[in-house]
Amino acid sequence: MNRKYSLKKSYEIEKVMSLKKSVGNRFYTIYYQQSEGEMKIAISVSKKVGRAVIRNYEKRAVREIIRKNKKELIGIKALIIIKRLAVELTFQEKDDSLSNLFSKILKEKKNEQK
Repeated sequence: MNRKYSLKKSYEIEKVMSLKKSVGNRFYTIYYQQSEGEMKIAISVSKKVGRAVIRNYEKRAVREIIRKNKKELIGIKALIIIKRLAVELTFQEKDDSLSNLFSKILKEKKNEQK
């Protein structure tokens, strides 16, 4: 995932969270906001998830999944929170779980446009 697709500023992240639009499951929570233009995404992992090596691996895996689904996520700002149980998943299970959440966001985006 390219740096231009990252939410960097704390006020941008707070704005996304303040809208309280979210989808989630046992492994991930995604706060999101509709926007114009390109997608912007921030990834958060708590220290409770594990050591730095594990947290960094989880972030890399999520970035790769986002990169594969980039075309579907145009016009969305999101904060992805990785939960402790996500560590136990294989990459394919992570991909399926996040893709399911992305599809929920896209369904809601289509409903809002109507």
